[in-house]
Amino acid sequence: MTVRRIGTLAVSGALLAMSGLMAASATAAAEVPETAAPQSCVIDENDRAATVDTLLHRCTSEEIIGLFEAAPVGVAPEGTLTITLLPVYQLDGRIIGYDNAQKLSTAQNRLGDSLTFTTGPSGEPWVYKDYVWGRDAGGPVVPGTSRIDGKPAWTADFSRDFGGIPISVHEYRQLTPDVWIGRDIGGVSSARANGPTGGAIVLS
Repeated sequence: MTVRRIGTLAVSGALLAMSGLMAASATAAAEVPETAAPQSCVIDENDRAATVDTLLHRCTSEEIIGLFEAAPVGVAPEGTLTITLLPVYQLDGRIIGYDNAQKLSTAQNRLGDSLTFTTGPSGEPWVYKDYVWGRDAGGPVVPGTSRIDGKPAWTADFSRDFGGIPISVHEYRQLTPDVWIGRDIGGVSSARANGPTGGAIVLS
């Protein structure tokens, strides 16, 4: 059971190919039985580092998805925040095994470690992905509706990184005063009847 402690680039063709490879890996991994994370999914609103560590190592994939769906939309993220991919991956709505999701997220975490929320080309709210090789083209941050559960969420579409194709679409909600939980789903695959394809992230 999840417990809450309440208190005060355009991107290169290589990355595009890697996205397809990861989806293919997830397809194979979906057949592997799930191994759950250790059971101690405690979110401490007064301790950012502990909350991120818990999401990474002590919450199951199902608990992380539940935390996103239960979180209020809150305020939009600001400034440069560390982004950490969480051990969650859904394929057409199906949650793949925890161990395999953790391997996928670990591999992706090596590509970049932050998002920068600032103003865009025309002064609008904007977010950039900061990769190890530099900053991407980014996308606008707008109040929207989650395509996962139909509730409010801050959204960012990174279509500019993929030649206009919505391969990466972020949805953010404020989990604690200084931590945001989010989903990174494909704009095309999310329209499938069975559910979204993509992972989960935490910003801190």
